[in-house]
Amino acid sequence: MSINEDHFRQLLDKYANRQASPEELEELFALIKDSGNDKTLLRLLVNALEDTNPITSDENLWDKQFDQLLDEAKRRETDEEKPGRHIGWRRLAIAASILLMVSAGGYFILHRQSAQQSIDLVKQDIAPFSEKAILKTGHGKRIILDSTKTGLLAQNGNTHINKTAGEQIDYSYDKGSSATDQAIFDTLQVPAGGKPYHLKLADGSAIIVNVASMLRYPENFRSSASEVELVAGEAYFSIVHNVKAPLIVKAKGQTIEDLGTEFNVNTYDDEPDRRTTLIEGAVKVNKRALVPGQQAIMIGNTLTIAKADVEQTTAWKNGYFRFNGEQIQTVMRELARWYNIEVKYEGKISKEGYYVKISRSKNISEVLKVLERTNSVHFKIEGRRVTVLSKK
Repeated sequence: MSINEDHFRQLLDKYANRQASPEELEELFALIKDSGNDKTLLRLLVNALEDTNPITSDENLWDKQFDQLLDEAKRRETDEEKPGRHIGWRRLAIAASILLMVSAGGYFILHRQSAQQSIDLVKQDIAPFSEKAILKTGHGKRIILDSTKTGLLAQNGNTHINKTAGEQIDYSYDKGSSATDQAIFDTLQVPAGGKPYHLKLADGSAIIVNVASMLRYPENFRSSASEVELVAGEAYFSIVHNVKAPLIVKAKGQTIEDLGTEFNVNTYDDEPDRRTTLIEGAVKVNKRALVPGQQAIMIGNTLTIAKADVEQTTAWKNGYFRFNGEQIQTVMRELARWYNIEVKYEGKISKEGYYVKISRSKNISEVLKVLERTNSVHFKIEGRRVTVLSKK
Protein backbone atom coordinates (compact mmCIF):
# COMPACT_ATOMS: atom_id res chain seq x y z
CA MET A 1 0.00 0.00 0.00
CA SER A 2 1.71 3.22 -1.15
CA ILE A 3 1.68 6.44 0.86
CA ASN A 4 0.11 9.72 -0.18
CA GLU A 5 2.04 12.26 1.89
CA ASP A 6 -0.80 14.75 2.43
CA HIS A 7 -3.22 12.02 3.42
CA PHE A 8 -0.66 10.46 5.76
CA ARG A 9 -0.19 13.85 7.47
CA GLN A 10 -3.96 14.06 8.02
CA LEU A 11 -4.06 10.58 9.54
CA LEU A 12 -1.18 11.41 11.90
CA ASP A 13 -2.81 14.67 12.94
CA LYS A 14 -6.09 12.91 13.72
CA TYR A 15 -4.27 10.16 15.59
CA ALA A 16 -2.30 12.67 17.69
CA ASN A 17 -5.50 14.54 18.59
CA ARG A 18 -7.53 11.38 19.27
CA GLN A 19 -9.94 12.24 16.44
CA ALA A 20 -9.28 9.29 14.12
CA SER A 21 -12.20 7.01 13.28
CA PRO A 22 -11.76 3.20 13.53
CA GLU A 23 -11.45 3.07 9.75
CA GLU A 24 -8.75 5.77 9.75
CA LEU A 25 -6.83 4.02 12.51
CA GLU A 26 -7.00 0.79 10.53
CA GLU A 27 -5.65 2.58 7.46
CA LEU A 28 -2.83 4.23 9.45
CA PHE A 29 -1.69 0.92 10.91
CA ALA A 30 -1.93 -0.75 7.50
CA LEU A 31 0.35 1.87 5.97
CA ILE A 32 2.89 1.42 8.76
CA LYS A 33 2.89 -2.37 8.73
CA ASP A 34 3.69 -2.50 5.00
CA SER A 35 7.46 -3.11 4.89
CA GLY A 36 7.65 -1.50 1.47
CA ASN A 37 6.92 1.87 3.08
CA ASP A 38 9.78 1.83 5.61
CA LYS A 39 12.09 4.38 3.97
CA THR A 40 9.23 6.68 3.06
CA LEU A 41 7.87 6.50 6.60
CA LEU A 42 11.16 7.49 8.19
CA ARG A 43 11.33 10.56 5.98
CA LEU A 44 7.69 11.51 6.45
CA LEU A 45 7.69 11.00 10.20
CA VAL A 46 10.47 13.51 10.61
CA ASN A 47 8.83 16.03 8.27
CA ALA A 48 5.13 15.38 8.87
CA LEU A 49 5.05 14.86 12.63
CA GLU A 50 6.69 18.26 13.11
CA ASP A 51 3.49 19.77 11.73
CA THR A 52 1.06 17.75 13.85
CA ASN A 53 -0.31 18.81 17.22
CA PRO A 54 0.90 16.23 19.75
CA ILE A 55 -1.11 15.68 22.88
CA THR A 56 1.71 16.78 25.16
CA SER A 57 5.42 17.42 25.30
CA ASP A 58 5.62 15.91 28.79
CA GLU A 59 7.91 12.87 28.63
CA ASN A 60 6.06 10.84 31.28
CA LEU A 61 2.74 11.18 29.47
CA TRP A 62 4.39 10.23 26.18
CA ASP A 63 5.69 7.09 27.92
CA LYS A 64 2.10 6.22 28.86
CA GLN A 65 1.03 6.77 25.27
CA PHE A 66 3.85 4.51 24.14
CA ASP A 67 2.63 1.71 26.41
CA GLN A 68 -0.98 2.15 25.31
CA LEU A 69 -0.05 1.91 21.65
CA LEU A 70 2.03 -1.20 22.26
CA ASP A 71 -0.94 -2.78 24.03
CA GLU A 72 -3.13 -1.92 21.05
CA ALA A 73 -0.57 -3.47 18.70
CA LYS A 74 -0.55 -6.68 20.75
CA ARG A 75 -4.33 -6.88 20.73
CA ARG A 76 -4.40 -6.43 16.95
CA GLU A 77 -1.72 -9.09 16.53
CA THR A 78 -3.75 -11.55 18.59
CA ASP A 79 -6.89 -10.79 16.60
CA GLU A 80 -5.10 -11.23 13.29
CA GLU A 81 -3.84 -14.67 14.30
CA LYS A 82 -7.37 -16.02 14.80
CA PRO A 83 -8.43 -18.75 12.34
CA GLY A 84 -9.22 -17.33 8.92
CA ARG A 85 -7.10 -14.20 9.41
CA HIS A 86 -3.68 -14.31 7.74
CA ILE A 87 -2.46 -10.71 7.39
CA GLY A 88 -0.45 -10.47 10.67
CA TRP A 89 0.38 -7.36 12.68
CA ARG A 90 3.79 -8.21 14.14
CA ARG A 91 5.30 -5.03 12.70
CA LEU A 92 2.95 -2.93 14.82
CA ALA A 93 5.24 -3.14 17.84
CA ILE A 94 7.86 -1.37 15.75
CA ALA A 95 5.23 0.95 14.34
CA ALA A 96 4.19 1.95 17.85
CA SER A 97 7.65 3.22 18.67
CA ILE A 98 7.97 4.98 15.31
CA LEU A 99 4.65 6.81 15.75
CA LEU A 100 5.85 8.29 19.02
CA MET A 101 9.42 9.07 18.09
CA VAL A 102 8.86 12.82 17.70
CA SER A 103 6.99 14.86 20.33
CA ALA A 104 6.54 18.63 20.72
CA GLY A 105 9.82 18.80 22.65
CA GLY A 106 11.67 16.69 20.14
CA TYR A 107 11.81 13.44 22.12
CA PHE A 108 12.96 10.47 20.03
CA ILE A 109 11.24 7.46 21.63
CA LEU A 110 12.53 4.21 20.20
CA HIS A 111 13.87 2.42 23.25
CA ARG A 112 13.86 3.03 26.99
CA GLN A 113 17.03 4.10 28.74
CA SER A 114 17.90 3.25 32.34
CA ALA A 115 17.31 5.79 35.08
CA GLN A 116 20.95 5.49 36.07
CA GLN A 117 22.13 6.68 32.65
CA SER A 118 19.95 9.77 33.00
CA ILE A 119 21.42 10.50 36.42
CA ASP A 120 24.98 10.09 35.14
CA LEU A 121 24.43 12.54 32.29
CA VAL A 122 22.93 15.20 34.55
CA LYS A 123 25.70 14.98 37.17
CA GLN A 124 28.01 16.93 34.88
CA ASP A 125 26.00 19.01 32.46
CA ILE A 126 26.92 21.61 29.85
CA ALA A 127 24.71 24.56 28.99
CA PRO A 128 24.71 26.37 25.64
CA PHE A 129 25.65 30.04 25.18
CA SER A 130 28.64 30.06 27.54
CA GLU A 131 31.13 31.89 25.28
CA LYS A 132 31.14 35.52 24.13
CA ALA A 133 31.17 36.99 20.62
CA ILE A 134 33.85 39.54 19.69
CA LEU A 135 33.66 42.45 17.25
CA LYS A 136 36.91 43.86 15.85
CA THR A 137 36.44 47.13 13.99
CA GLY A 138 38.58 48.29 11.10
CA HIS A 139 39.66 51.32 13.14
CA GLY A 140 41.15 49.32 16.00
CA LYS A 141 38.40 48.69 18.56
CA ARG A 142 37.87 45.24 20.10
CA ILE A 143 34.44 44.80 21.69
CA ILE A 144 33.20 41.79 23.68
CA LEU A 145 29.60 41.97 22.58
CA ASP A 146 27.88 39.86 25.23
CA SER A 147 29.39 42.06 27.96
CA THR A 148 28.26 45.30 26.30
CA LYS A 149 25.02 47.17 26.87
CA THR A 150 22.70 48.10 24.03
CA GLY A 151 23.33 51.39 22.30
CA LEU A 152 26.19 52.97 20.35
CA LEU A 153 29.25 50.72 20.20
CA ALA A 154 31.46 52.79 17.92
CA GLN A 155 31.44 55.57 15.34
CA ASN A 156 33.89 56.01 12.48
CA GLY A 157 33.31 58.96 10.19
CA ASN A 158 29.72 58.80 8.96
CA THR A 159 29.21 55.18 10.08
CA HIS A 160 27.46 54.29 13.35
CA ILE A 161 27.64 50.81 14.94
CA ASN A 162 24.84 50.05 17.40
CA LYS A 163 23.97 47.04 19.51
CA THR A 164 20.22 46.47 19.65
CA ALA A 165 18.13 44.19 21.84
CA GLY A 166 19.17 40.56 21.60
CA GLU A 167 22.24 39.43 19.70
CA GLN A 168 22.24 42.00 16.91
CA ILE A 169 24.55 44.72 15.58
CA ASP A 170 23.20 47.43 13.27
CA TYR A 171 25.32 49.57 10.94
CA SER A 172 24.03 52.86 9.57
CA TYR A 173 25.21 56.02 7.79
CA ASP A 174 24.53 59.60 8.79
CA LYS A 175 21.74 61.10 6.73
CA GLY A 176 22.99 62.60 3.51
CA SER A 177 26.21 60.54 3.45
CA SER A 178 26.90 57.99 0.74
CA ALA A 179 29.14 55.09 -0.08
CA THR A 180 32.83 55.80 -0.68
CA ASP A 181 35.69 54.27 -2.65
CA GLN A 182 37.65 53.34 0.48
CA ALA A 183 36.19 50.37 2.37
CA ILE A 184 36.86 49.67 6.04
CA PHE A 185 36.38 46.08 7.14
CA ASP A 186 35.14 44.81 10.51
CA THR A 187 35.32 41.20 11.77
CA LEU A 188 32.73 39.37 13.85
CA GLN A 189 33.91 36.23 15.63
CA VAL A 190 31.38 33.92 17.29
CA PRO A 191 33.22 31.18 19.22
CA ALA A 192 32.20 27.55 19.70
CA GLY A 193 29.80 27.46 22.64
CA GLY A 194 28.57 30.99 21.88
CA LYS A 195 25.28 32.17 20.43
CA PRO A 196 24.56 33.04 16.79
CA TYR A 197 24.85 36.78 16.16
CA HIS A 198 22.77 38.96 13.83
CA LEU A 199 24.21 41.72 11.67
CA LYS A 200 22.37 44.40 9.76
CA LEU A 201 24.79 46.01 7.31
CA ALA A 202 24.64 49.64 6.22
CA ASP A 203 23.05 48.68 2.89
CA GLY A 204 20.19 46.87 4.69
CA SER A 205 21.49 43.34 4.14
CA ALA A 206 21.07 40.97 7.11
CA ILE A 207 23.46 38.19 8.12
CA ILE A 208 23.24 35.62 10.93
CA VAL A 209 26.63 34.23 11.97
CA ASN A 210 26.62 30.76 13.52
CA VAL A 211 28.88 29.52 16.34
CA ALA A 212 32.53 28.64 15.64
CA SER A 213 32.41 31.15 12.77
CA MET A 214 34.16 34.31 11.61
CA LEU A 215 32.84 36.91 9.17
CA ARG A 216 34.75 39.83 7.62
CA TYR A 217 32.55 42.53 6.10
CA PRO A 218 32.53 46.23 5.15
CA GLU A 219 31.27 48.66 7.76
CA ASN A 220 30.84 51.16 4.93
CA PHE A 221 30.08 50.42 1.29
CA ARG A 222 31.99 51.35 -1.84
CA SER A 223 30.39 52.95 -4.86
CA SER A 224 31.34 49.77 -6.75
CA ALA A 225 31.10 46.10 -5.74
CA SER A 226 31.79 45.21 -2.07
CA GLU A 227 32.90 41.88 -0.59
CA VAL A 228 31.95 39.91 2.49
CA GLU A 229 34.21 37.00 3.46
CA LEU A 230 33.08 34.03 5.50
CA VAL A 231 36.52 33.25 6.91
CA ALA A 232 35.31 30.19 8.83
CA GLY A 233 32.12 28.41 9.81
CA GLU A 234 28.55 29.12 8.75
CA ALA A 235 26.31 32.11 8.06
CA TYR A 236 22.85 32.86 6.69
CA PHE A 237 22.60 35.80 4.27
CA SER A 238 19.58 37.95 3.34
CA ILE A 239 21.06 40.28 0.77
CA VAL A 240 19.60 43.53 -0.54
CA HIS A 241 20.49 43.53 -4.22
CA ASN A 242 22.20 46.58 -5.68
CA VAL A 243 22.79 46.41 -9.42
CA LYS A 244 25.37 49.23 -9.37
CA ALA A 245 27.23 47.96 -6.28
CA PRO A 246 26.58 44.22 -5.83
CA LEU A 247 27.65 42.38 -2.70
CA ILE A 248 29.91 39.39 -3.35
CA VAL A 249 30.44 36.68 -0.73
CA LYS A 250 33.75 34.80 -0.61
CA ALA A 251 33.84 31.49 1.25
CA LYS A 252 36.82 29.12 0.96
CA GLY A 253 36.98 28.60 -2.78
CA GLN A 254 33.43 29.77 -3.45
CA THR A 255 32.57 33.12 -4.98
CA ILE A 256 28.86 33.79 -4.47
CA GLU A 257 27.32 36.52 -6.57
CA ASP A 258 24.07 37.90 -5.21
CA LEU A 259 21.14 38.43 -7.53
CA GLY A 260 18.73 39.44 -4.73
CA THR A 261 18.45 36.47 -2.43
CA GLU A 262 18.59 34.47 0.79
CA PHE A 263 21.15 31.70 1.13
CA ASN A 264 23.11 29.68 3.70
CA VAL A 265 26.85 29.00 3.50
CA ASN A 266 28.54 26.22 5.51
CA THR A 267 32.35 25.99 5.39
CA TYR A 268 33.28 24.26 8.66
CA ASP A 269 36.76 22.74 8.42
CA ASP A 270 35.71 19.49 10.14
CA GLU A 271 32.96 18.79 7.59
CA PRO A 272 33.72 16.80 4.41
CA ASP A 273 32.49 19.53 2.05
CA ARG A 274 31.47 23.21 1.78
CA ARG A 275 27.86 24.01 0.90
CA THR A 276 25.96 27.03 -0.35
CA THR A 277 22.19 26.49 -0.17
CA LEU A 278 19.79 28.84 -1.93
CA ILE A 279 16.57 29.54 0.00
CA GLU A 280 15.02 32.35 -2.05
CA GLY A 281 15.91 34.40 -5.12
CA ALA A 282 18.96 33.57 -7.21
CA VAL A 283 22.73 33.31 -6.82
CA LYS A 284 25.69 32.20 -8.85
CA VAL A 285 28.36 30.11 -7.14
CA ASN A 286 31.61 30.15 -9.11
CA LYS A 287 29.53 31.34 -12.09
CA ARG A 288 27.06 28.42 -11.78
CA ALA A 289 23.44 29.47 -11.19
CA LEU A 290 21.27 27.99 -8.44
CA VAL A 291 17.50 27.96 -8.09
CA PRO A 292 15.74 27.88 -4.69
CA GLY A 293 16.06 24.49 -3.00
CA GLN A 294 19.42 23.72 -4.61
CA GLN A 295 22.86 23.73 -3.07
CA ALA A 296 26.36 23.98 -4.45
CA ILE A 297 28.56 21.31 -2.88
CA MET A 298 32.30 21.78 -3.06
CA ILE A 299 34.74 18.96 -2.34
CA GLY A 300 38.31 20.03 -2.96
CA ASN A 301 38.11 22.12 -6.12
CA THR A 302 35.14 20.22 -7.56
CA LEU A 303 31.71 21.85 -7.40
CA THR A 304 28.43 20.00 -7.98
CA ILE A 305 24.79 21.11 -7.79
CA ALA A 306 22.26 19.00 -5.85
CA LYS A 307 18.83 19.19 -4.25
CA ALA A 308 18.95 20.52 -0.69
CA ASP A 309 17.11 19.66 2.52
CA VAL A 310 16.28 23.30 3.23
CA GLU A 311 14.68 22.72 6.62
CA GLN A 312 17.69 20.82 7.88
CA THR A 313 20.09 23.42 6.45
CA THR A 314 18.32 26.31 8.19
CA ALA A 315 17.48 24.52 11.46
CA TRP A 316 20.37 26.19 13.29
CA LYS A 317 19.12 29.72 12.62
CA ASN A 318 15.60 28.70 13.68
CA GLY A 319 16.86 27.47 17.06
CA TYR A 320 16.89 23.70 16.86
CA PHE A 321 18.97 20.67 15.93
CA ARG A 322 17.55 18.58 13.11
CA PHE A 323 19.16 15.36 11.97
CA ASN A 324 17.69 13.34 9.13
CA GLY A 325 19.54 10.03 9.04
CA GLU A 326 23.04 11.27 9.88
CA GLN A 327 25.45 8.98 11.73
CA ILE A 328 26.58 9.76 15.26
CA GLN A 329 29.91 11.26 14.14
CA THR A 330 28.09 13.93 12.10
CA VAL A 331 25.71 14.61 14.99
CA MET A 332 28.57 14.98 17.46
CA ARG A 333 30.49 17.41 15.25
CA GLU A 334 27.53 19.77 15.40
CA LEU A 335 27.12 19.32 19.15
CA ALA A 336 30.86 19.94 19.63
CA ARG A 337 30.61 23.35 17.99
CA TRP A 338 27.40 24.30 19.76
CA TYR A 339 28.45 23.35 23.30
CA ASN A 340 32.25 23.85 22.90
CA ILE A 341 33.06 20.27 23.83
CA GLU A 342 35.70 17.67 22.98
CA VAL A 343 34.30 14.38 21.67
CA LYS A 344 35.89 10.95 22.11
CA TYR A 345 34.73 7.49 20.97
CA GLU A 346 35.15 4.14 22.70
CA GLY A 347 34.22 0.74 21.31
CA LYS A 348 32.69 -0.14 17.95
CA ILE A 349 30.23 2.65 17.20
CA SER A 350 27.03 1.82 15.29
CA LYS A 351 26.48 3.31 11.83
CA GLU A 352 22.80 3.81 12.62
CA GLY A 353 21.18 7.01 11.32
CA TYR A 354 19.55 9.48 13.72
CA TYR A 355 16.22 11.24 13.12
CA VAL A 356 15.94 13.99 15.73
CA LYS A 357 14.52 17.47 16.13
CA ILE A 358 15.22 19.21 19.45
CA SER A 359 15.70 22.75 20.74
CA ARG A 360 19.24 24.17 20.82
CA SER A 361 18.49 25.99 24.08
CA LYS A 362 18.54 22.73 26.06
CA ASN A 363 21.49 21.54 28.11
CA ILE A 364 23.58 18.87 26.45
CA SER A 365 22.35 16.14 28.82
CA GLU A 366 18.83 16.49 27.39
CA VAL A 367 20.10 16.15 23.84
CA LEU A 368 22.24 13.13 24.72
CA LYS A 369 19.32 11.43 26.46
CA VAL A 370 17.33 11.74 23.25
CA LEU A 371 20.18 10.11 21.29
CA GLU A 372 20.54 7.33 23.86
CA ARG A 373 16.99 6.18 23.23
CA THR A 374 18.17 4.48 20.05
CA ASN A 375 19.85 1.96 22.38
CA SER A 376 22.97 2.02 20.16
CA VAL A 377 25.19 4.39 22.14
CA HIS A 378 25.45 5.99 25.52
CA PHE A 379 27.48 8.94 26.76
CA LYS A 380 29.78 10.01 29.56
CA ILE A 381 30.37 13.67 30.41
CA GLU A 382 33.64 14.67 32.11
CA GLY A 383 34.13 18.43 32.26
CA ARG A 384 33.86 19.58 28.64
CA ARG A 385 34.65 16.15 27.23
CA VAL A 386 31.85 13.87 26.03
CA THR A 387 32.70 10.23 25.38
CA VAL A 388 30.50 8.22 23.01
CA LEU A 389 30.42 4.58 24.10
CA SER A 390 29.06 1.60 22.21
CA LYS A 391 26.26 -0.40 23.85
CA LYS A 392 27.03 -3.48 21.76
